[in-house]
Amino acid sequence: MSGGRHHGAEVRVHCGAGLQLLGPPRRYCMETGRWSGPEPTCRHPYAFDLPEDISSGLGSSFASILELAGARNDSDMSLGRRIVLSRNESLHVYVLLDASGSVQQENFELFRQSAVAIVDRLSSFEVPLRFAIVSFATHTHVIISTIEDDASDADEVIARLEAMNFDVHRNATGTNMHGALLEVYHMILFQKERSMRDGQPNVWRNTRHVVILLTDGRFNVGGHPRDAVAKIEDVLEIREDREEYLDIYAFGVGTLEVDMAELEAVASHRRDERHAFKLADASALRQALEGALAATAIGDLCGVIIPAGTVRPPWHVVLRTGVQQRCAGTLLGGRWVLTAAHCFLGGESPHDWSAELAGGQEVSIRGWKLHEDFDIRGRAARGVPEFYDYDVALVELEKEVGDTGAPRRICIPCTEDANRALRMAPGTTCQKQEVELLGHTRVPAEFVSLEGKRLSVRIKEQEERASCLGGAVQPGMPHANASVKDVVTERFLCSGQESGSEREDAACKGESGGSLFVDRRHRF
Repeated sequence: MSGGRHHGAEVRVHCGAGLQLLGPPRRYCMETGRWSGPEPTCRHPYAFDLPEDISSGLGSSFASILELAGARNDSDMSLGRRIVLSRNESLHVYVLLDASGSVQQENFELFRQSAVAIVDRLSSFEVPLRFAIVSFATHTHVIISTIEDDASDADEVIARLEAMNFDVHRNATGTNMHGALLEVYHMILFQKERSMRDGQPNVWRNTRHVVILLTDGRFNVGGHPRDAVAKIEDVLEIREDREEYLDIYAFGVGTLEVDMAELEAVASHRRDERHAFKLADASALRQALEGALAATAIGDLCGVIIPAGTVRPPWHVVLRTGVQQRCAGTLLGGRWVLTAAHCFLGGESPHDWSAELAGGQEVSIRGWKLHEDFDIRGRAARGVPEFYDYDVALVELEKEVGDTGAPRRICIPCTEDANRALRMAPGTTCQKQEVELLGHTRVPAEFVSLEGKRLSVRIKEQEERASCLGGAVQPGMPHANASVKDVVTERFLCSGQESGSEREDAACKGESGGSLFVDRRHRF
């Protein structure tokens, strides 16, 4: 180290015999008194990163990448650096998939599934996004480019990913990482030149770029990929004051041929962050990305099941008196839970109740408000001893919950949140949302059973609704002799599992008030 620890001092880092240096070989003392760049580490060249460690690390960088300006609490720096987008900024995401012969069909399929997961999750944020997908072997193949109109349509991007064919590269043995990154460079260059032709020479400055490289080994054709990275950095004018406008993540997967030094040369370098990783196999990559994309640290985002693959949705609430589960409910956000009004006909006071939220958190109940038109005995004179029209209640919790992570609020139809979750255009009407959600005769939906299992049901609409409603007056039921129209109103949804399923009826003691939710996307 030369010059001590004053501003401008430099330190050089070396690793012992047989170990590989990860991070910059040189660091200098900045004006803030901190060393530049990430902290270097030494590791065995055959060592792998664990998926859970990658998920944790990316939680401070990648998973929080889309937070809007104004949403960050500057006093809370526990999540590390964030790419904060202002209202006039957009994000371009480039996913580069290694399709060389050494990858093999099975691993390429996991690469492709990881790309689908990336597109699906990032598109859940209310931020202008464009995607590019590039596969590469000896040569490159652009599946979709950011300059295409469809690049902002996540469903179309996913459709193209799902239609990808591993054989497009015909088992080529080359790994042209340089060519794939050069495709990114050409897209960025085109965007910059087009903004200048359109008389908006500075618009390109407001676009942030994320490159995600998935590969199984070192490059062997096309030149050094760092040369392409240098071109990208040059066209984007990446300097200290603009470094956050470009993030390159490099994932090396599988064989011992993965060279971490080469991945480090391609990946971005940020203080207290890592952008280059080496995993044992493609399934570990999938696990790591799912963990990062489902990080509970991301901001207020309704309707997303986090963590991925969980049985109980994060908006599901169990309402108890003592230790007995009396009803279920749905977290709307803040202090409020939506449930059934008849749950509170037993005479207990709010102090006898508690709410168990996703993640096991238990919160006291302050009170509830039943719908003013709910009257369970309202049609007793018509042979309907229990009438459940307007059977809804709002439960107020003692404290605010559901801002981040689990628990997490559900999306309410006819809101901007639902518009985003449905990936519909800004200003879409409530009627169009309803058609999107309930526009079929059998609408796939789910609810959570008393045992905590997610059960698939069908909401019967249109011509199937009438026959479904007939089940409300079957022999043996309390209102078997009443008219269907006296038992069921137009405000009821009729749902149940298909014939032959283990359970025909979705109603069961203790499940009252639980969410029957339409899951438009089953990708995560």
